[in-house]
Amino acid sequence: MFNHVARKAVTFASAVTLLAGCQKSTDSFTLLKDGSDYKQQAVFIPKKIDILWVIDNSGSMDTSQNNLVSNFQSFISRFNQQNYDFHMAVTTTEAWEKQFNANSLKARIKDGAVLQNSPRIETHSGVFVMDKNTPDLNNVFATNIKQGTLGNGDERAFESFKQALKEPWNVAFRRDDAFLAVILVSDEEDFSHSTSSFKEDYNNPNLYTVQSYVDFLDTYTNAAVNGKNYSVSVITVPDTACRDALSSDGFQRKISTRLPQLADLTSGVKGSLCSNFGDTLELISDSIIQLSAVFKLAREPQVDTIKVIVDGAEIPNDATNGWTYNASDLTITFHGSSVPGANSNIQIDYYPTSVKL
Repeated sequence: MFNHVARKAVTFASAVTLLAGCQKSTDSFTLLKDGSDYKQQAVFIPKKIDILWVIDNSGSMDTSQNNLVSNFQSFISRFNQQNYDFHMAVTTTEAWEKQFNANSLKARIKDGAVLQNSPRIETHSGVFVMDKNTPDLNNVFATNIKQGTLGNGDERAFESFKQALKEPWNVAFRRDDAFLAVILVSDEEDFSHSTSSFKEDYNNPNLYTVQSYVDFLDTYTNAAVNGKNYSVSVITVPDTACRDALSSDGFQRKISTRLPQLADLTSGVKGSLCSNFGDTLELISDSIIQLSAVFKLAREPQVDTIKVIVDGAEIPNDATNGWTYNASDLTITFHGSSVPGANSNIQIDYYPTSVKL
């Protein structure tokens, strides 16, 4: 590599000599090393993460909501350990009603529908946007995530997160420079469509495509400028065995295909309501942290010259527990045990492919 750089230097030096023989010039050519000292406050993208939970609050979801409460530490522990700056809020799978009723309060992430003053509404913590400074976070989350089981049986998870994100009341939740993580938890399929009538039909001509929600998230997060800065993870009924096991309580569940498809299209995690909730929530949190651990280089690098140092230790080029480079958007992404903490000092040095004039 260094011989390659030296040959380039010789070539440019020869060119300068030839030019000097023809005319006087003060121009010079140098191949300079680019070095940037990235600190969280200025450059580290994962310094902020906004997490929106969309919880199915229909009659069959009591056990699943309790499982989320019991295993919350598996989700939040790494955010706390590494001091991530997160916002977290909860809405329900009936927030879609806002699309058809401008006065509906169900898209407000206060807790989905607490402002309806309906007798079915569970108690609420009073903390509607949780963060790392929220006192007694475990109990606040436990209270907020228990959305009850008397919600609308027409569970449209996709349109619900869309309406919640669009709801002006929720402006305090979303930060433009934060990674957006949507987590959908439901034992039903999504049949979001353009009418208010109940119709669970894959052939419904009014059914919104899964891709349309990818397009919405691209626009909402300004992906054209910021790059992909979001994911959708799901915990659903993935197969017949899970559906039958859950439905032994008399409630009927549905195998979902659209929710896992959206997770695939957005690099999210696909979890099962029949699997260990602790393991699934840990996978989701690790995925969010990894997807948000991205650095943008100022110039195109010679890849074999990239050197990454975190808190004084050199990190290997490794897709499992190191870093990788994406040439399409000039980004360095961290993986596994090498994902830096929120307060880490990260230095990335490299030689650019182009010559500075």
